[in-house]
Amino acid sequence: MRIIKCLILFIIMSMLTCSKPLLEDSLSKFYVASNGDDNNPGTKDLPWKTLKPVNDHSFESGDTVFFGRGSSFSGGLFIKSSGNLDEPIVFTAYGSGPAPRFTNMNSSILNGNIIQILGSYIVIDGLYFHDGVPADTERDTGARDIGAVYIKQGADYNIIKNCEIMNCPIGVQCYGKHCLITKNHIHDCNRFLEYPNWGPIGIMVATSNNEISYNRIVNYKVSGGTFEADGGAIEIDNVEYPKRDIYIHHNYSSRNEGFLEIIGDVSTENIIISYNISDDYQEFIFFWSGRNCLVENNTVLCLRPKNSRVRVVFSFNEGNNIIRNNIFVLANGLQVFSGENVYGAEYYDQPHEHNIYYCVDGSQSDPCGKPLGEGDIVADPCFVSLEARDLHPESNSPAIDAGVDAGYSLDFEDNPVPVGDAPDIGAYEYQSE
Repeated sequence: MRIIKCLILFIIMSMLTCSKPLLEDSLSKFYVASNGDDNNPGTKDLPWKTLKPVNDHSFESGDTVFFGRGSSFSGGLFIKSSGNLDEPIVFTAYGSGPAPRFTNMNSSILNGNIIQILGSYIVIDGLYFHDGVPADTERDTGARDIGAVYIKQGADYNIIKNCEIMNCPIGVQCYGKHCLITKNHIHDCNRFLEYPNWGPIGIMVATSNNEISYNRIVNYKVSGGTFEADGGAIEIDNVEYPKRDIYIHHNYSSRNEGFLEIIGDVSTENIIISYNISDDYQEFIFFWSGRNCLVENNTVLCLRPKNSRVRVVFSFNEGNNIIRNNIFVLANGLQVFSGENVYGAEYYDQPHEHNIYYCVDGSQSDPCGKPLGEGDIVADPCFVSLEARDLHPESNSPAIDAGVDAGYSLDFEDNPVPVGDAPDIGAYEYQSE
């Protein structure tokens, strides 16, 4: 039932993503470029120049706002209008050259957000955001107000896709529901989000029924502060709202201060984490809260040295989170279901099955840390090249046809699953000749 709910969300979001009226059939088109003039009518031949006329305009369903490639914009863009399922309002690029660039380094403008979305059925597609601001405690702007793209509470059914976000302490922060954050490249922020306790976060989601997929998140971490290092690729956060039915899949995470943290004092459950690749510091998943979650078909490398107060694969604070069909490659004495100085260590006995555990440096004879579950094995997964981070299975890999059918149809590269008698363990399905 949990997979069905998330697949329904995925289908709805895919329909919105592929909706035909996005560009050619838009009811109205508006253009903005650095060589324009705000006194222009905003046509392709006579574009606007800055974000001011865009902020002043009330858009209608089916409208498209095109930003000129090679153009640069500063300050905040506030989107208050709403589209609908068949005719979303689209903000995208036109012309040739590099993607249009956006920045906002003034925390007094929209809390430092580069784009702040209040409306629903909005699509942000193919834009470049850079050099966002951290929290500004002097202005009473906390970490939960920050984001290069900030989706406010009540702003639902929005899509952020194909964007690049560089050096922003939070790339995307979402308080809306039924939103899709997909195919973005979020990278290289080594600044505090809020000193001294909070490092940078690629994507932060605070509410239920959202999807995070096909993103590439790299090098979100900062040294120093309370925890010696902090940050991470994805965080599900905020203690005020329930966080249910969130689907996190097909993401690539490398050199971040962890792949995923799940935080919350109210109901947090039914989160599916599948077909992701994590090659990060500190942890794969911190379950500070969360129950009845599925962690399936991920390929996880925990090889980087300890650089903060903890270095674990998981932490758990509740039970009944199913861990299956994953490959865990460890070093530095790590075990998957064990750890020191981590909250909830008594909850490490989670259901686990059909996983591969492998200690690459020989420092741990028991890389699982608990009695093996059904179908669990301790073995070299036989990647094409671990050193080159080519994590496809070789033809002799014990991962091939060794998984349990969890209902998925596409692997990390969207190849069909299964190929053979059963799904493979890990994020890649071996494609036989």
